[in-house]
Amino acid sequence: MTSTLTLSLATAVLAAAVLAWAVVRQFQTRPVEQFKARLFLILGAIGVWQVARLADAGGMQAADAVELTASLLLAAVFGWLRGWAATVWAHNGAAYRRGGWPVIGLWAAGLAIHVIVDVLAAVADGHHGLGPVGSASIMLYLAATLGLQSWIIQRRADEVLRPAPAAEAVCA
Repeated sequence: MTSTLTLSLATAVLAAAVLAWAVVRQFQTRPVEQFKARLFLILGAIGVWQVARLADAGGMQAADAVELTASLLLAAVFGWLRGWAATVWAHNGAAYRRGGWPVIGLWAAGLAIHVIVDVLAAVADGHHGLGPVGSASIMLYLAATLGLQSWIIQRRADEVLRPAPAAEAVCA
């Protein structure tokens, strides 16, 4: 039980740190850097390890797989929405981005829905409060949602930096 409690506490602390980092960055105007998957792969690997530990301990049922799938689909949807809600523009040959309150609102909505799905799944299984799958899958959720948001912003930055096609001369 102690290792589960320690894992849950460590997961909560790490998730809170990643979330705080992401939220603070939404209010910063920053150049769009080339998409790097390293952070998302690390978060994803931690998430896979946590879900695998839960499954090995016999804590995953078929309904939990449905919950995990729904959570990852929601992560993708909210990452896509935040990627399009952020402002992306070109200035002096570089692309810049800023999130702001619309992106923060989407963060809040996405995380609230993640928790609601977890609570509903736990109640459906006869438990109360948060279920183990939501806790074990939060790193996978963050990897998917942050990864897709960053990828969308990178694609948008590529678009704003692409030279406009030359206007064709009109012959009268």
